[in-house]
Amino acid sequence: MQKLLIFFTFFAVKALFAQTTEADYIFKNVNILTMKDDKVLQKKTIVLKGGKIIEISDKTKYKSKNTIDTKGKYLLPSMADAHVHFPESDEELEKVMKLNLINGVTKLRSMRGEWRDLERRKKFNSESNYYPQLYLSPPPIHRNHEFSVEELEKYVKATKDYGFDFIKILSIKSPDLLKQLDSLCKKYDVKIGGHYPDNPKGVRFSDEVVFGTNYNSIEHLGGLVGEPESYENRIKNIKQNNIFICPTMQWYAIGYGQYGIDEMLNQRGMEYIPTEIKKDWAEKSKTYREKLGKEGFEQEKNQYAVEIQERFKVTKRLNDEGVKLLLSPDSSSKFIVSGFGMLEEMNLYKKANLSNFEILKSATTNFALLFNENYGTIETGKDADFILLSQNPLQDLKALENIEAVFYNKFYLNKMQLNEIGKSVLPK
Repeated sequence: MQKLLIFFTFFAVKALFAQTTEADYIFKNVNILTMKDDKVLQKKTIVLKGGKIIEISDKTKYKSKNTIDTKGKYLLPSMADAHVHFPESDEELEKVMKLNLINGVTKLRSMRGEWRDLERRKKFNSESNYYPQLYLSPPPIHRNHEFSVEELEKYVKATKDYGFDFIKILSIKSPDLLKQLDSLCKKYDVKIGGHYPDNPKGVRFSDEVVFGTNYNSIEHLGGLVGEPESYENRIKNIKQNNIFICPTMQWYAIGYGQYGIDEMLNQRGMEYIPTEIKKDWAEKSKTYREKLGKEGFEQEKNQYAVEIQERFKVTKRLNDEGVKLLLSPDSSSKFIVSGFGMLEEMNLYKKANLSNFEILKSATTNFALLFNENYGTIETGKDADFILLSQNPLQDLKALENIEAVFYNKFYLNKMQLNEIGKSVLPK
């Protein structure tokens, strides 16, 4: 009887050990950019189970049917586009998500939301889908909106109850309304993001009012560019209040005529834009420039170039002060391709003299910190949400032109699968 007990105990322990050492995926010989610092962990093994990173080591005892030798490859957190305007149709939204995915972007923050976006998130963000995670805001606050106290509370409460991630301020009528909104946001624990709340009709918002609110992110360098008298105080307040900043510089570079029309048409990813749309973009840009005349257009372009340089300086200053930057090209503009515009935005951060590590951090770690999520760095216990590259992006950001694989939501999408996803959204 004792021998029988020992026999069963032996096999029970063996079975338990086999279970605990069986992993879902193992990536061997990979170079890891943890994004905790700018160092590279050379030739490591990373072990995944249940969508989590459970081990990073030189050699593992874990086994997996999905063991992948990634010799010479570089692994880093996948990216987030922090300023997206969703298209009207679900078909177009699916295309936007696929274009982001093939560029290593697995998170999208909506900055012009609708109530129906909840159903879109339910549709696209399930355990059975690899589409990027959608972070949602309800319809934004606008300066033309009139609210009673009851209506405003109903709006904020619905935002919280339905599971939206924050409230977007496009503009707001008055400081008093901002105070009322903020009081309710604090009551229901809802964050505020969006434009800096100066009203174009001349209503001024004191820094004391703005920086006493639940604002935790500001878009487009609002309140800083062209504000020399308020600049230093606002930098100080942004830093003290841990407010995230999303510069969206590519939107301005395109809108301010800083590129030639042919140059814009030849950007990466333009093959995914239907010919008739590209033709319309080009014709409208050409008509506008011809209307100004060659000399008039050059004068306008040079004037805007001065502002672009200011935007570079402000972005650099924010970064040097330790303010957390987010990254987005704001692809709501013509000539900006979803997903592909991320690298164009990074190139503008380079012109602002940020290091490659600082730029990558704005697209990875900082977004996770904005929403207090369990990704954004590569370490044990974090969600398995990363990309593989053939080159080191710390040395050259062009490495992001060649996404070798994406691991996200327990899906491993290799190069061949990413190519197929890309082909599925090419214009017919």
